[in-house]
Amino acid sequence: MTIHQSHSRQHGSQEVKARIADRIISSMALSTIDVVLDVGSGDGYYTSRFAEYCSKVVAIDEYCENLKSEFYSKANIDAVCEDACRWFREQSVSEITHVFFSNSFHDMVCQGEILSTLAEHLRDGAHIDMIEFHPDTPFGPPRNIRFSREDLKSKVITYGFQEVLYIDLGTHYFVSFEEAIRRR
Repeated sequence: MTIHQSHSRQHGSQEVKARIADRIISSMALSTIDVVLDVGSGDGYYTSRFAEYCSKVVAIDEYCENLKSEFYSKANIDAVCEDACRWFREQSVSEITHVFFSNSFHDMVCQGEILSTLAEHLRDGAHIDMIEFHPDTPFGPPRNIRFSREDLKSKVITYGFQEVLYIDLGTHYFVSFEEAIRRR
């Protein structure tokens, strides 16, 4: 199955995919001062859409083949072929205003390390924005690695973040977190 076929199965037609992206991007309220980190960026669809609104997008995907997509061709996109866990250990997130995971956080073996880094180094007002599969969606990753909204929220708030937005997308959901208390 190609990336496109897999993405189509997960999100339906291009029209449905575009409507979902429009809704998410609108809720993120991106502007030209924003820098988005797209973690597990896949085919680059969201990366490309973010680049229309913000000053810079850093897209990380460990599958170098994905980064050859036309979606990565905009000048304000830095496409990085690297394991996300390694990237978070070696790079700074201090300029990032939105950290975006689309159906990828559940795959990260270093979830706690990522959340700890974000809690310590994200700038004031930054958000963690996530799309995840509902646990009962009939397709997607193995059910044992999926997060219910409550489980994801419980995991993220442990690191000092609070949920500020939730949108049910049918087979998926979108949730946005920001730091609850400044600890620096």
